[in-house]
Amino acid sequence: MRSWRFQFSLVLGMFFSVAVIAQGPIQPVQWTGSVVTKAPIEPGRKATIEVAADIQDGWHVYGLEQLAGGPTPLHLSLDPNELVRATGAIKGTAPVKRHDSSFDLETQVYTHSFTLQVPVQVEPHPAAGKQSVSVSVRFQACSDRICLPPRTVHVPVPIEIRSGM
Repeated sequence: MRSWRFQFSLVLGMFFSVAVIAQGPIQPVQWTGSVVTKAPIEPGRKATIEVAADIQDGWHVYGLEQLAGGPTPLHLSLDPNELVRATGAIKGTAPVKRHDSSFDLETQVYTHSFTLQVPVQVEPHPAAGKQSVSVSVRFQACSDRICLPPRTVHVPVPIEIRSGM
């Protein structure tokens, strides 16, 4: 009788382990990217790339600036490309400051949703037409119970370049 219960528990445990693995890793943050202007951008002109995050309830992402010894700060950068280059400071939704008991520090966090803007300049002679650039986003997401390891995602941003005149 004991052997049957042990075997049943073992099979049940394996079933739930496979079910969790099949769901994949926890992804509490979804990222999207866009160019603020919808019109094609002329070569040499400035534009703004907007990166938006949608965070599941109960989770948060740490902000761009953190104290030493604290969590991994949010970091955005353009992946290498031949279309645009970053030209200034990242701006956007202001994070909330709060004490984080995990680090025993005041931290900056985002909850629910937020957007950040990356100012860019189109290169002087890029290929014209509809294309895509990628923004690397390094972040750490935590709930009140666990912190996921920091990770980097590459957010695609569709961009249309006007042909040179």
